[in-house]
Amino acid sequence: MEDFAARSNGRDQSDCHYMPGDVVLESGLYEICHYDEPRTKVILTFRGIFPFCRTCGDKVRYKLLQAVPHISEDPDFKEAITVDNLQAEMVNQNHNFPLQLGWTHGFRFCQDTAHSGRDGSEAGDL
Repeated sequence: MEDFAARSNGRDQSDCHYMPGDVVLESGLYEICHYDEPRTKVILTFRGIFPFCRTCGDKVRYKLLQAVPHISEDPDFKEAITVDNLQAEMVNQNHNFPLQLGWTHGFRFCQDTAHSGRDGSEAGDL
């Protein structure tokens, strides 16, 4: 692949090591090192893909400015699910299903039909 960072008619990209199509290995704030535009910043998350630029195409490069873990990567926000917890949770859910209420309570079931209020051939289900 051609080394666009070394070309004299583009902007310097020698400090930008990530290329479009590469997998993002670390969530954080990245600098977009365009080939022929000013640099900008973007937040990319772990396991994402470095995108191609609409203008530069595959000549764009990326530089990590600051690693910032995504909330899904934070151990404080991860739930430990054990088999016992999962089974207990399933039992609780099975007993807590809401009671299905019909027409007498202002609700209708799928099998109930409601008329649109028109008469004759225009009458039908909602």
